[in-house]
Amino acid sequence: MRIGFDLRMGGSMHAGIGRYSFALLIAMLKRDRDNEFIVFYKPDAIADEDLIALQKFSQVTLVSTNARHYSFSEQLIFLRQLNKAKLDIVHFPNFNVPIWYNRPYVVTIHDVVHHKISGHKIGRYWKFMAYKKIIETAAKKAIRIITVSEASKKDIAKTLKVSLDKIDVVYEGTTLEPVSDKQIADVKRSYLLSRPYFLFVGTLERKKNVVQLTHGFDEFLSKYNLDMDLVIAGKPDPHYPEIKFQAMDVIHKNRLVFTDYISDTDLSALYQGAYAYANASLHEGFGLPGVEAMRFGLPLAVSNIEVFNEVYDNAALYFDPYNLEDMAEKFYLLAKDTQFHQQMQQKSLVRSQYFDWDIAAKQTLEIYRQTAKELKPVEPQPETYEPEPEDDQ
Repeated sequence: MRIGFDLRMGGSMHAGIGRYSFALLIAMLKRDRDNEFIVFYKPDAIADEDLIALQKFSQVTLVSTNARHYSFSEQLIFLRQLNKAKLDIVHFPNFNVPIWYNRPYVVTIHDVVHHKISGHKIGRYWKFMAYKKIIETAAKKAIRIITVSEASKKDIAKTLKVSLDKIDVVYEGTTLEPVSDKQIADVKRSYLLSRPYFLFVGTLERKKNVVQLTHGFDEFLSKYNLDMDLVIAGKPDPHYPEIKFQAMDVIHKNRLVFTDYISDTDLSALYQGAYAYANASLHEGFGLPGVEAMRFGLPLAVSNIEVFNEVYDNAALYFDPYNLEDMAEKFYLLAKDTQFHQQMQQKSLVRSQYFDWDIAAKQTLEIYRQTAKELKPVEPQPETYEPEPEDDQ
């Protein structure tokens, strides 16, 4: 089987969908040596070491494309490249499928958050309209839809008006590995982290509710007078640079540490050195940073939203993301009681075992196989000659 894989947004240096795409692809390539993978990548969006890692797999053919998402080249040039490859099936790990591509494909839709938070700037309106057209077409024409949580599955079915039976849930995993005590100390020193700290990981975008998180942490410091920091590990959203400045508009701004982009090694060090993980997000498809935090045994204090309850289960304390006092109280519950903190650490480690890229790869490959099986035309049966009965004489 010739399997196409759209890695234009993927690579180890990316967060979110990019991390999902690359980690899933590598895990599948380790499992499946029989099928051929045609991997489409964007040269300026992937690290050299990622390309080297892919070239080690003999079943991979790399195809370079400069087609950006939401561009005419995506609809024309990338479409031409896909058709030329004559693929049995394609996996688009995001919904950016050329709308005139008519061969069989599977698409991953992580969430429909942009239907809920579409952006309030005029320049973003037209991109939102393009987004709606592309995601609705992709969902309608896909043979199967993969998503990353039961909560997202329900949202996708309702919002995009597709059958629940068409959607498969495949949980994500984590690729981060522990680092040495020296590396942890070096990273702490580089960010001047001498106090215990809560950690948030993610892009500073509107749905992440980072402004409310920093204000809730400020309430926590003011009310309980504890000596702690909040580390915000992630890049600003270029479309909403004001989020960072709004997040810093607090009394204890000297207790906020913004890292911008951070490497996987340094990120592992930050997780290992943290006291707890915090996230006030309003909408998520999965919540991978929280799973990474559980992997390192961090207790979680997060928004009381459906997907976090599903994914993090009893490894987290849940707060109202609109209520600063509730947020501050949950932070305090973790900070005041060492024994309770240790109990939550153990729950995190246990829960983290449910999320593994090898399991995700196995499930995704099975979706490919079942899809190909359903599409395989039924072989026509040869006609057999049966002589007509002779009339009795």
